[in-house]
This record gives sequence, C-alpha cells and structure tokens, in this order.
Amino acid sequence: MSALIELYRDQLLLFVLVLTRISTLVMTAPIFGSRNVPIRVRAFLAIGFALIVTPIHFDAAREMPDDLVNLAVLVAREAVLGLALGLAVMILFTGLHLTGQVIGQMSGMALADTYDPTFDTSVPVFTQLLDAITLSVFIAIGGHRQVMAALLDTFRWRPPGVRDLPTNVVDTLTEVTSESFIVGIRAGAPVMVALFLAVLILGLISRTLPQLNVIAVGFSLNSMVMMVTLAASMSALAWVVQDHADTVIATIRDAIIFDEPPT
Repeated sequence: MSALIELYRDQLLLFVLVLTRISTLVMTAPIFGSRNVPIRVRAFLAIGFALIVTPIHFDAAREMPDDLVNLAVLVAREAVLGLALGLAVMILFTGLHLTGQVIGQMSGMALADTYDPTFDTSVPVFTQLLDAITLSVFIAIGGHRQVMAALLDTFRWRPPGVRDLPTNVVDTLTEVTSESFIVGIRAGAPVMVALFLAVLILGLISRTLPQLNVIAVGFSLNSMVMMVTLAASMSALAWVVQDHADTVIATIRDAIIFDEPPT
C-alpha cells in the first residue's frame, strides 16, 4: 500500500487540492451548502465533482511538499478560492434576509418568526418566503450552473496548487455586499413604501378621530397592505435576482481569474 501511495502521491495531492476548492464552495453556496441538505449528501457531491475534475489536471500534478506546513499553505489557498465564490453567492442572498426582517417590523408581524437552519436563528416568515422565492428563481435562471461554470473557470486559469492568490478578493466581496443591499432595497421597496404611506395615513386619521383605536385598525390595515403589495410585486423579484445574480457571479469569477474585475 505504501508503495502504491508513493507511486501516485502527486495525483493524490492533486485530488486533495481539487477537493478542497470544491468542498468549500459546496459547503457555503446557498444551493449546495444549505443545512437542509444532509452533510453526507454534500460530502458525496463534493467528492463526485472532485473525481470528475481531477483527471483533467493530471498533467499539472505538482510534487508533494517537503513538509506539512507547505501542504497546509497549498490547501489553505485552494480553500480561499472556493470560499470566495461560495460566499459571494451567500452574501447576495443575505440582502433579502434583511428585507424580510424590515417588512416584518414595519407590518407588525415580526412575532411570526420561524427557525432558519441556514443561519441557525429565528427569522420572520417573510424572510423564509423571500428566501424560497429567490432560491427558486436562482435555480430557474440556471444560477447553479453558472456557479459551477465559474468554479471550472477558476481551475482553468488557476490550476490546483497555484502559488499565488487573487489580490482583489476582499474588495470584490465588498462590492458584492453593496450589490446585496441593492437587491434587498429593490425587492422590498414597493412593500416598504406602501407600509410607510399606510402608517402616514393612519397618523393623519388618528389626529382627526382621536376616539379611533389606531392600534387595532393599524395592525389589520398594515397586514392587508403588506400582503397585497407583496403579492403584486412578487413577479418583479425574479428580474431583480436575475440581473444581480449574473453580475455577482461574473464579478467574483473575474476577480479570482484576473486578480481584478476587467474594465
């Protein structure tokens, strides 16, 4: 067995590096890394992808490092590349989580919280709704295929065992964070504007009719306005997610491949 390992040690190292880059993406990207997906399924998925990709790069197999420190450095670099791509997609989805919390607070229905296994916390039910819609739209537009295509592009331009790292990853993730907030604002703007106008109208009515129970009427009115506006603006969410998802995936891919987004 030791002789066999000695014979194929470079290929074994290559498989470990490829598996590291793929597994960090699989464990963090919303589609593959959701906690609703069993850990064994994610592990088999990462191993399956690694078995497909590794033979393509056998010619680029590098020599085994002399010590564990150099091996750990190589593995850490591969982990950073996969983690950056997975985090970029996760950050995009996070903006809609914030939108759901704002809608829940403004509509007075923040008490209807549910447990979100993705972030291991309780979130408003509207956050779960927006997350499910966004994930469905992301899959419908082929976002999962775009993520895997971006991952394969990183293997093409930065083969396993690369000695350097992209220098612009942090700045790119910051740009992705701003895109996430833009998605959240665009998705929740109709509901938040409608709720703001409803609260403003109730305030004016309460000044003219002090005997009116504003709390009881306001809760019912806000709930009705929120549901109607959310249902009317739901279709526009697909266009918002599609526009920004393509931008985010392309931005982080270009940052990993070219060190900076091309102008």
